[in-house]
Amino acid sequence: MKRYIEQLLEDLERAKLAAKHNLSSVFADAEKSDYALFADEELVGINIGKLIGMEQFVFPDIDYLSDDEVEKVVTALLGVYKAHGLNPIFERCVTDRIRYGHLRYGINFQVFPVEGQIVDVEMCDYLPQYCPLYSLCSVHNKHKVCCELKQRA
Repeated sequence: MKRYIEQLLEDLERAKLAAKHNLSSVFADAEKSDYALFADEELVGINIGKLIGMEQFVFPDIDYLSDDEVEKVVTALLGVYKAHGLNPIFERCVTDRIRYGHLRYGINFQVFPVEGQIVDVEMCDYLPQYCPLYSLCSVHNKHKVCCELKQRA
């Protein structure tokens, strides 16, 4: 395994361990009123990258990773997401390579974590013609539909 991937896995483990601290700082700054959270049109949530303390550019392009490296990074990254109260949701047909692409791209998503709860993050819910990740999706390229969502399109 490449040294960079080993370092990335170590960083992901540190991010997972820092989840409690990261979340407590987010909740300390949040409004205490439920009404304010729903009524404030300017509320934009928090960027996943800021929440976990890692930016998208630290994750290499999928072409530079072997299948084994992709599997290890995806497992670690899913652990970081879940430690921060986020539950990434994928279609059943999604491979680890596609998961990696979605998780990497998802670092820029805005989320609204809720103290003591898990927040679902939809990672692949695009109509095939609008999917921004179709170049990573072997299912889309092969069948011209994204992740067997033909019936939803």
